[in-house]
Amino acid sequence: MNAKILQNDFKRNRASNVALLLFMTLAAALVVVAAIVVTQLITSMMGMYSAAKPPHFLQMHKGEIKPGLIDAFNASYEGVTAWQIVPMIDIYGDDLKVYGEEVFSLSDCRLDIGLVKQNKEYDLLLDGDRKAINVNKGEIGIPVILRDSYDINLGDTVQLTSNGVTKAFKVTTFVHDAQMNSTLCSSTRLLISDEDFEELFGNVGENEYLIETYFIDSSQASDFQSAYEKAGLPQDGQAVTYTIIFLLSALGDIVMAMVLMLVSMLLVMVSLMCIKYTVMAALEEEMHEIGTMKAIGMSYKDIRNLYLEKYKMMVAVGIVIGYVLALILSNVFTRHINSTFGKQPISMLTIGLPFAACALVYFITNHYCKKILKRIKKVTVVELLVTEKGFSKKEHAKDGLYKSKTMPVNLLISVRDTFHHFSGFIIVFVVMFIISGIMIVPMNLLNTMNSKEFISYMGSSMDDLLIEIDSGQNLDSKYQVVQKLLEEDADIEDYKAFRRVRIQAINSAEEWINLHIDCGQYAGKALKYLVGTAPTMENEIALSKLNAEAMGKNVGDTILLKVNDMLKKCIVSGIYQDVTSGGYTAKALYSFEGVDTEKYQFTINLMNGINVEEKASQWRDKIGVGYDIEPMEEFISQTLGGVSRQVEVIATAVILIGILLAAWIVVLFMKLRLAKDAPQIAAMKAIGFTNSDVRKQYLYKILMVSMTGMFAGTLISNILGARIVSMAFSIMGLGISRITFIINPWAAFAIVPLLLLAVAAGMTWMSAGQIQEYHIISLINE
Repeated sequence: MNAKILQNDFKRNRASNVALLLFMTLAAALVVVAAIVVTQLITSMMGMYSAAKPPHFLQMHKGEIKPGLIDAFNASYEGVTAWQIVPMIDIYGDDLKVYGEEVFSLSDCRLDIGLVKQNKEYDLLLDGDRKAINVNKGEIGIPVILRDSYDINLGDTVQLTSNGVTKAFKVTTFVHDAQMNSTLCSSTRLLISDEDFEELFGNVGENEYLIETYFIDSSQASDFQSAYEKAGLPQDGQAVTYTIIFLLSALGDIVMAMVLMLVSMLLVMVSLMCIKYTVMAALEEEMHEIGTMKAIGMSYKDIRNLYLEKYKMMVAVGIVIGYVLALILSNVFTRHINSTFGKQPISMLTIGLPFAACALVYFITNHYCKKILKRIKKVTVVELLVTEKGFSKKEHAKDGLYKSKTMPVNLLISVRDTFHHFSGFIIVFVVMFIISGIMIVPMNLLNTMNSKEFISYMGSSMDDLLIEIDSGQNLDSKYQVVQKLLEEDADIEDYKAFRRVRIQAINSAEEWINLHIDCGQYAGKALKYLVGTAPTMENEIALSKLNAEAMGKNVGDTILLKVNDMLKKCIVSGIYQDVTSGGYTAKALYSFEGVDTEKYQFTINLMNGINVEEKASQWRDKIGVGYDIEPMEEFISQTLGGVSRQVEVIATAVILIGILLAAWIVVLFMKLRLAKDAPQIAAMKAIGFTNSDVRKQYLYKILMVSMTGMFAGTLISNILGARIVSMAFSIMGLGISRITFIINPWAAFAIVPLLLLAVAAGMTWMSAGQIQEYHIISLINE
């Protein structure tokens, strides 16, 4: 009997049931995709790190070293399990030319490029199957980060020209590097054979060493870094801990996973709204049957289970279809993970977590259905069969709108119906509210990361061009070359010069640590500060957020610096955000004379009308190699390129999903609403309203509710979206705790709302077309 009732119900409400099935399929698919991305990211990184064994602490150093001192220190430090010193040959992008389908150089690559040989046990460079790579003489392995940025293919020839030495290599493999696989790392490594490395070491480029240390517990890295720096061991370069390596490697995929989880949760909420509307519409339509069943003695549970079985079955089918669909589509979202971390075999986690996510969605929807169906218990037979009050509250509109003589009749009716029976349109409001929000937040994040203003989160100012002279030989002479170039160029409006030095300071544990300070007349002037301001006096200093936390300092506090064996007190003037150099930087006006320079940096503004790209190319040709000359927008693009591409993928997917979701919801709503309003439509047609009049009324209602939902969604997403993203970045500990969205007003306030309104209007007008098929006599008889 139950099966026959369910079969008849499916036939009667085919449209709403199909729509509900589609929603559950889409919601389940996105939930599973989010779970797959999360599990794939976790297992891939674990697998990659297990095979490659990246260091827990890495200190880069340019210049000569004394291995004996490093060995003695590491041997005496409790908790150290292994260490190694890896030699590397630093070269410039200008030194490399690729011969393939096209011929090009890597002169525009802002990553520091190093040539290395394969290590024996730790910090291994892997292939796509996570096997250690060994290349032969004359062969080279290109990191995937360069493969993704340039048109480099297997079989291409890479020619190195440096210090009068020319050598050609054949590209035979692509390298997966566990610690230098992100543009945020600022460095990348090319793998050559042991024979080629020995031939080139000391003859081309500059020598650099990677001092790598391993511990029983990787959390010891921070304490070890303090002890290492206090011991005065080689440290002419960046120091990186395991946590920073982990975060920088996976930042783009972490952002994608977070956005996917947020969108999937919102989509589940939309599906619950859809279930509620569908169930309530079915109960209203079948209140006489329900009243009859209650009158003949059927229990509440028996009646409830008739409906519950149907929706449980539909939810289960939707989840299964969504699971299968997610398995098919997941490659789109996991392609970057597989490309970066290599192929990940199927594990219990990759199967278990998506399955658990599906089970959770099923449990939530089942519980929600039971909660909705409790209304059957509360309603009486009299309310169902005699008064026909049913499950909804009948409201009587009392207002003065009916007296209006200026408002068109169709619009007047629509406004009054919407205003007094807004609860009947709540599903459209909520859906438009959520959809506009989930579409706008990723768009705003992408626009912010692609904007020139994002440089303020990277410890620099918003200028046209950036020139960097990194640590190495002849720093001061190179500085003079750049300064002369800028002084003689009439196309320059202004420029600012900065010098980075390494000074010792005391942290919150009363230990001496290294503090990387950018000093100069304009240091810290154009940054956005969380608290405080830029330094204005020589005894003031601005700290990055992570440095302020490490040192336990706030604005107005005093810090102690050791400068040329003398102690200097500085007052903290402000705290800013910075994702570069691991997030640990500082700004000061004081010149720190007598302290060795780590690097020089120039930011330049050009005269109006001067092409930035052409000027950068002109300067590269004029002063040659050894200088990083980049348009500021290109600098941001290369640094955040991988993360931006990930956000762009998810933003595009969310927009497509949002449009489809809006269309489906409107069609579902109109199908159910027209069925429910059939007697009212008959009465209106009987008193002279045409089919076009009725269609216009429904169009006005949907547009009014949609605009209200979109306005609320746009407003809330622009207010809370940045806070949510800021919270996520703060939790990751990347040096950013407060992001202000750079909003594209055309996209956020015009394109997205108009697109959704067009979809809502089109679907409403199309769905309302069935009113032409309604016959007054038959509707009244029903």
